[in-house]
Amino acid sequence: MKNKFESTYGNALKGIMHAVNPLKKKLLKTYCTVHKFIIIQAIEILKNDGYKEEANFFKKHIASLNNGVTWADQDFKSSNHFYHVTRGKGLYGFSDALTECKKYYNRSIAFIDAGDVSKALFYFGAACHLVQDTTVPQHVNNKLLKSHRKFELWIISRLMTDYSFIAKDGTVIYDEIEDYIVNNAIMANSTYIKNLAIHSRDERYSRIATTILKEAQRTTAGLMVKYYKDINKYKILP
Repeated sequence: MKNKFESTYGNALKGIMHAVNPLKKKLLKTYCTVHKFIIIQAIEILKNDGYKEEANFFKKHIASLNNGVTWADQDFKSSNHFYHVTRGKGLYGFSDALTECKKYYNRSIAFIDAGDVSKALFYFGAACHLVQDTTVPQHVNNKLLKSHRKFELWIISRLMTDYSFIAKDGTVIYDEIEDYIVNNAIMANSTYIKNLAIHSRDERYSRIATTILKEAQRTTAGLMVKYYKDINKYKILP
């Protein structure tokens, strides 16, 4: 549980962020391009790996998924999207990626139970966003925060032209939500360390981006399989 000072500190930061929120919203559309790309590719992976039912279901609800994956970054909710690889905590004064992912996932299941599939897939999209964020080194190691913006913009500038970013198959399925967050965090940090000695920024970024984006697609596909299995007991599937 956070102490009083940490909570106060977090609230103060949120106040500052609220003041610059209009600028954040202008940039949001560009930044969430990566998350939407991952969602689309995850569905392709499902199809290629033989998960036809799952692929068709999520393709049908792609609009709700993308709305949720975008919403997850609005109003500076992204401050809660960090998960330190060794400490298992978020940024000081804020929540963390694991807590938020579980919250959105459970909220999604609750909407399924209530019969609101569109709203359910919206929150599932938000949960996917957290799984994807923890594949990024800057989200799992606070010391790397200064390079976050540069790395993200570098990926966006090449996303639609670099086919090495695309994973065609290899769905990664875990039993628990925690496994997706923790294992992605370990992968992200180890990938960063492995390529740290590469002098060329473009080569270093390329190697890191190729690895983490493919894992983001594969683990998002895996989370989709888990989710589809979890909602099978409800009478919303054909």
